[in-house]
Amino acid sequence: MNAVPDEKQLEKMLQGVDFPPCPAVLVEIDSELKKDIPDQREIARLISKDVSLSGRVMQIANSPAFSTGHAMVSIIQALNVLGTQQVFNLVVAQLLKVALAGKPEISMDRFWESSAQTAKLSAELARRLRCVRPDIAYTFGLFRDCGIPLLMKRFPQTREVLAEANAAEDMKFTDVEEKHLGTNHAVVGYFLARRWRLPPDVTEAMLHHHDYAVLGHNGHIVSHTACALIAVSVLAEHIIRLHAQGNGEQEWAKAAPLACEFLNLPITAVDDLIEDMLEWLG
Repeated sequence: MNAVPDEKQLEKMLQGVDFPPCPAVLVEIDSELKKDIPDQREIARLISKDVSLSGRVMQIANSPAFSTGHAMVSIIQALNVLGTQQVFNLVVAQLLKVALAGKPEISMDRFWESSAQTAKLSAELARRLRCVRPDIAYTFGLFRDCGIPLLMKRFPQTREVLAEANAAEDMKFTDVEEKHLGTNHAVVGYFLARRWRLPPDVTEAMLHHHDYAVLGHNGHIVSHTACALIAVSVLAEHIIRLHAQGNGEQEWAKAAPLACEFLNLPITAVDDLIEDMLEWLG
């Protein structure tokens, strides 16, 4: 499988986007994870060096998305319960949020709130549909659109372009971005996620998450896990839009036939699931 057939062409599409460097702590943790027998105590020590970081990781580890029924009180316990890779992903999430903070006049609070909501709902959908691990669905939902803050820093017209892309009925979302910007948030996010050492299935899904045609190939173009992440997240986004009583969003209309087929959901079952999830959101 070659999910990125022409990476040099993708690199040309970066259009001078300034990528934040991967923090030293991530490099150190990643190096420890690559050992034959990673030392959890060393990983816990590295995370705990930053009190703010470790506190935020513990807050998310005890959130409903990862709830085990018992409160976790230490990084070591979180590593034992959630696994080293998932804790690593939580660390990435917190450091990335800081690194991608916008200028004072460009608040990214709503972006991260939306990403967190997508992550939470994606995890719950994954749990109910049993199509992908909920923790991976959460990670993908959180990082899926992380290229957007970088585009906003690079191109002042990004908000207007995204609004046009979101309302486009006959063009792929990323094609609208490329028409105006020469690049798109999926490509930018993919390269950022790779540099920040996110899991391959997550980075692959990030690159293709507006290319719904891959769902019709059921794992032959991108991995089955990546397909499941794409299908679950676009459904989650649609449900969130309905819950907020928003309009003008075209992505579900483009994705629905292939996403439902991939998830093996008849249209009536999807309608029932959407109704259940709207109630779940409250």
